[in-house]
Amino acid sequence: MHEPKGRLTDIFSLPTDGSGQPQSVLMLDQLTHVPEIGDVLQVADRNLSIAQVDRQRMRSCLTGWPLIGLGSIAVLVNEPTEELKPLARHPNRLWVTWKPKADLPWHFKTDDLPKFIRLNEDWNAHPNDVGLRLEERGDELIARMKPNPYAYRQYENIPEIAVSFVNCSKYRVTSVNDERWYSGQCRFSGLAPKWGEFYEISGNTQDNMNSTPWIKMEGVGAKHFHFYLKDETLEIKAQDWVLKSES
Repeated sequence: MHEPKGRLTDIFSLPTDGSGQPQSVLMLDQLTHVPEIGDVLQVADRNLSIAQVDRQRMRSCLTGWPLIGLGSIAVLVNEPTEELKPLARHPNRLWVTWKPKADLPWHFKTDDLPKFIRLNEDWNAHPNDVGLRLEERGDELIARMKPNPYAYRQYENIPEIAVSFVNCSKYRVTSVNDERWYSGQCRFSGLAPKWGEFYEISGNTQDNMNSTPWIKMEGVGAKHFHFYLKDETLEIKAQDWVLKSES
C-alpha cells in the first residue's frame, strides 16, 4: 500500500497557544494526499501529531508529474520550533509521510494505477464558458465547445472548436467539476496530473466508481478519453479523436 507523502520546505514558529504549548508550522508541498487534524506526520525519526491544517487544497499527484511549487499546505504541530528547524535544512529537502486516521482513497491500496497522457498541448476549452454541445453521427461523437483564447492566442477569432471521436462505443457526462476534483470526489483526484485538461487514460480506469450511466453508440472503440470541463467531465470510449475549428 502506498503511503501519502509530501516534501518539507520550511518550518517557522508561532507564539504559544492559550495553554502554553509551543506551536510550529511545517510547510509541505508536492502532496499526494491532504493531511487532516489528528494524522501523525513522520519526519525523519520524529512522530508529530497534526493539530491544525490550513484550508488550501492544491496538490500534486501519485503519477510523478513535475508540479514543482504546487501542492503547498501548512500544518501546525505542538512541538518546539528550535528542535524541528534543522529538519528543514536537508540539502535535497526532506520527504515526509503520515498515518491518516481516516481511510485512504483506492489508489493508495493498489499498484495497478492508470496512466495519463495529456492530449491538448496547444489548445483547451474556454475556462468560464465551455458551452458543451454533443452530436451523434452513427459511430462518431462530436463535442463542440468554445476555445480558450486567453492561454492560446491563435483561437482569439475562433468561436467554436469541435473534438470528433471516431468509432465511439459509448460516452457520458458526469457532474465532476473542479470543486469535486480538488475535494477528492473524483476517482482520479490525486492521480490526474491537473484539473481542466484532456487526457487519454490507459490501464484500469475504475469506471464503476462513477454511477453516471453510459450512452451507447454504434462503434467498438475502447480507448478511454477524459475531458475535465468547467462544470462537468466528459468521458468517452472511442478508437481515436481529432480536433476541428471553425472561423
